[in-house]
Amino acid sequence: MPEKSPNLPDSSDEAHRAAIAGGCAILGAGLVGSYLGAAAGASTVFSRSPGAAVVRRVALPNGVRWWRPVALSDPRVVNGPLLVSCRAHQTPWDDLPPDVLVAQNGLGQPRPVIACFFALDLDADGTVCAIGPAPRIVLAPPGPSWSGVLASWREAGITVELAPDARPAQWEKAILNATVGPLCLATGLGMAAVWSDAALRALVLQATGEGADIAASCAVRIADGLADRASSFFASVGAHRPSVLRDDGELPWIVGHLRRQAQLAGIACPGLDRIDLMVRERIGSAASPRDSARGRR
Repeated sequence: MPEKSPNLPDSSDEAHRAAIAGGCAILGAGLVGSYLGAAAGASTVFSRSPGAAVVRRVALPNGVRWWRPVALSDPRVVNGPLLVSCRAHQTPWDDLPPDVLVAQNGLGQPRPVIACFFALDLDADGTVCAIGPAPRIVLAPPGPSWSGVLASWREAGITVELAPDARPAQWEKAILNATVGPLCLATGLGMAAVWSDAALRALVLQATGEGADIAASCAVRIADGLADRASSFFASVGAHRPSVLRDDGELPWIVGHLRRQAQLAGIACPGLDRIDLMVRERIGSAASPRDSARGRR
């Protein structure tokens, strides 16, 4: 399919309000924000560098397109739905407008979370692309203002699943993020190397089972077959660089949250404890619980 031509929105405030009202705005122009923003046709991104050019070439399931949003600074002025795609510890939770969905790793967020089951990287040309399994997101049914965005994501080829209770999907994604990624950080190995190591793979599967038990203690029942799904996912992502290698600040929202909930429930989790220890021996105490289940504000 041919590339769609870059579209640069009008920079006037009136044009911004009209454009945002018709789609969504993005807080955080990293890989996830760029991927979902391009798929949604979002015209505005909020960042710490307002006015800076944000240009991304994004390979979506239905073809390659350019994303050129206008960068603003204050998400409180948004007139429409806002997708938060910055990391949990970088999110200004107290300053967000009402109609917000969160596309980020972790548990304990005070806003509704989209569980993103895809692995994103930059290819040799700088294009944002998904590797491994076909991109899929799971969320609870959002408000009517999101209907157009959901339709755009589906048209872009992303599978969108609406679940009355999205917590099992969010917990499953957090459990996936709590194993191989932190082990890459702790060992210096890539994902494929971690997964091909028999001892590390056994540790991953042990911690995965512990994560399901911790979820059950929180009245979140993850569907049977989690270990098989985890095995299929990690076997397919190859040389993917997990986000924790770029920012270990999300660890308290993942490994830290799981271990904290295990402590509260009196559940032993030696596999997760071992991963936590390996990370702390490598980089310090980043994987341990900090502040609260919500992490840092």
